[in-house]
Amino acid sequence: MSKKNWVFIFLPIILLTAIASLVSLLTSDFYFRDSATMAVKSHYLDLVNISIVVPIGVMMFVLAMKKSHWAKLFILGIMAYLAYMFGFNALSLYFNELFLVYVAVFGLSIFGIIWGYGDVQQSGNYPENPIKMRLSGIYLMLFAVVPFIAWLIEIFSTEKGSVPESISGMNLPVNVVHVFDMAFTLPAIIIGAVLLFRGKLSGLIISSISAAFVFFTCLSILTMELGLQYHNLYFDEGQLYSMYVLTPLGIFPLITLFRAVSKISSDKKADQ
Repeated sequence: MSKKNWVFIFLPIILLTAIASLVSLLTSDFYFRDSATMAVKSHYLDLVNISIVVPIGVMMFVLAMKKSHWAKLFILGIMAYLAYMFGFNALSLYFNELFLVYVAVFGLSIFGIIWGYGDVQQSGNYPENPIKMRLSGIYLMLFAVVPFIAWLIEIFSTEKGSVPESISGMNLPVNVVHVFDMAFTLPAIIIGAVLLFRGKLSGLIISSISAAFVFFTCLSILTMELGLQYHNLYFDEGQLYSMYVLTPLGIFPLITLFRAVSKISSDKKADQ
């Protein structure tokens, strides 16, 4: 099967995401086994997925069918986001009727990223405004480095026999976010940002995917924290206020990086 056909794997991913969100939102007390905090977070995550992620995903698929290179990168960013969120659901929520859907979206997204990256990867240098690119790289670097350090501080400061404060109210044995963030997600964003600073086209590709992932992640965290606040449950004030800043700022690297990708794609088509 051709590498260029990878985008079709996005159809079942986005369909299953819509189904999972609708089923949980339309079923009263769907997360009744989970703690109140986890239930509210999951509920508001479903709202973000069905109202924002799914519609944008459909638009990106249509654009990708029209040979838009940047739309393909955006799809890879959405798949990274969905792999992250549905992997968290599969490993952190109590078993429910959507467990196999969580596993399917998680697995399909991982394979989609591996398959799709082989199609979009490029080498060389990019001919783009270095200041804007560096600002985008700084944003992504800060997004990755600050929480990485924060997680390490939280883990090392946790007393023996207790659990980290970030999961104390969620009835979880460990924080799956710690695993995903420190093992892969944040290092990948950092690597992409470093390559971007060095003017590498591979850094532009990785950072474009990361920018889409970061934007949806910030939006989801902001929505979940607002949900906790609305339901008078414990919420992280620092995280909430930082997401107020990071979410709108995340539009800048999205526009900058994807414009650079579009420019490079257009220049290559003109040369052919």
